[in-house]
Amino acid sequence: MRTSVSFMIPQWFFILQVLLLGLIIGSFLNVVIFRLPRNMGVGGRSFCTSCRHQINWYENIPVMSFLFLGGHCHHCKAKISFRYPMVEAVTAFLALMVFIRVGYDFKTYLIWFLLFIAPLIAISFIDFEHKIIPDVISLPGIPVGILVTLFFMGPAWEQALTFSLVGILAGGGSLLVIGQAYSWIRKREGMGGGDVKLAAMIGAFLGWRAVLFVFLMSSLLAIVYAILYILISRNKSDEPLIIPYGPFLAAAAALYFFYGREIMEWYLSLLIH
Repeated sequence: MRTSVSFMIPQWFFILQVLLLGLIIGSFLNVVIFRLPRNMGVGGRSFCTSCRHQINWYENIPVMSFLFLGGHCHHCKAKISFRYPMVEAVTAFLALMVFIRVGYDFKTYLIWFLLFIAPLIAISFIDFEHKIIPDVISLPGIPVGILVTLFFMGPAWEQALTFSLVGILAGGGSLLVIGQAYSWIRKREGMGGGDVKLAAMIGAFLGWRAVLFVFLMSSLLAIVYAILYILISRNKSDEPLIIPYGPFLAAAAALYFFYGREIMEWYLSLLIH
């Protein structure tokens, strides 16, 4: 007589897998962040940005290699940017957050982490450093967001299309109008085209209901950042402070994905009472 043996896989095993995947994806995002703004292909082996020496696999272990090497290239001793372990650690942390949010449905987890959260990370770091949002990330993200919505809503494809298309118009359309109005009034560019496309991508994934939350929260985060930057740097220049808006849009979109509904319910409860 055969007996079947069943056992529960401990939660820490799934968490470890999620963190390892996050570190690996974070290492790849570092390649994207460095190469895309420089019009370089993302394929091929990693190399030192100072001496161009190809990095060995044991020198490219996420976070750990940076610590073992003391933040310097093994070959030319040039300083390695702290951005590299930061991106890897942030990606691993957000990978864990997605797992906490969606649970053990690995297909759902991969869709949201790889197709939504990971691109937002790359966009944020690129925009902070170069003040640009690559179209190669944001533009494909718009139809991908529509497809993801269609996938999750299943047979209700008309509702799914409405959800995403209205989200695209509410997100990208609103910023486009605001940017054009600002340019007309102030006679200078106020909202970059990259921000418009990113807002459209966010609307495609999260729908029109998320747009107001994302706009309000991103504006608040940008204001707080600007105040802290001025206080810490003691910037007394007469030149206007130029802050990339993309990272704050991305942060607000991620916040809505993780806790948006809970925050909105809490806020509405305050208004009712």
